[in-house]
Amino acid sequence: MTAFGAVLALAGCSAGGSDGSGGSAEPTVTSTPTMLRTAGVSFPLDAYQATAGQQAMLARAQGVLTSRCMARLGFTYQAPEQPVTSASGSNARVFGLVDPDTAARYGYLNPETANAPVRAATGSLTEAERLALSGEDDLDPADAPTNLEEAERAGGSDVKFNGERVPVGGCVRESYLRLYARKANEVDILFVFNLKREAESKVRADSQVRAADKRWSSCMAKAGYKLTAPADAVEELGLTESDLSGPRAVTAAKADVACKQRVNLVGVRYAVTTAYQHRLIEEHTQTLSLVEKQLASRLLLAAELT
Repeated sequence: MTAFGAVLALAGCSAGGSDGSGGSAEPTVTSTPTMLRTAGVSFPLDAYQATAGQQAMLARAQGVLTSRCMARLGFTYQAPEQPVTSASGSNARVFGLVDPDTAARYGYLNPETANAPVRAATGSLTEAERLALSGEDDLDPADAPTNLEEAERAGGSDVKFNGERVPVGGCVRESYLRLYARKANEVDILFVFNLKREAESKVRADSQVRAADKRWSSCMAKAGYKLTAPADAVEELGLTESDLSGPRAVTAAKADVACKQRVNLVGVRYAVTTAYQHRLIEEHTQTLSLVEKQLASRLLLAAELT
């Protein structure tokens, strides 16, 4: 699990992405760029999230905090290195497969996922170390503190090592709270993530996007493929995980990307996504202002730790 994935798991998926009613009408798209590749492309809501480099620094900082917590309990622990996401690859597949070179070489296989470095084994933990690191197995998530202030008031679990109480949820939970949820009034770290998901949902239903999908489907039919939607291409082609880079997949992927380019599907989706994200930013200005301030404070702490 990546550092960001671990954060999402700890935060939980119940947080809402909206604190306003929002508009139901489709936003006006004033211009649609002609584009295909999306690697390195940014969207309005990206400004409220850590960059790839900042995410790596935050992961290192959480590792430092975890190690310090373990040391307090009498254990020597070195947090494993996390794979670093390439900054140039950011948003590369936000609209699925769009790069013709990748399609010709890998088909539908994502080379970044396939070639991801294998994290070195850190050795097995003793039961005591595991308990200190992750807490008790039977912990009800509802009983876990949601912020550092709450955790410090609770004082920890009933388990002790080195004369110190193990934090509820273990050192991993404590390090998360120290970095991402220090106070009760901090905005949930999933807030921007959920806003993006909300935008994505609206983009899929947008009339301009649906029209572009139909043009893509017609283009693919002329190439010999009966497909209804770009997002479902792999499933509709009946490709298994082992087939993603095979000859049939490569041939279909090349036609797929060519049709996306022919109907400017990426340009349409980019313009519409940008419009919906701008609308959400306008609806949540105050909350996003807090997000900016809290991210800046978090990054300052991470810089001090690393």
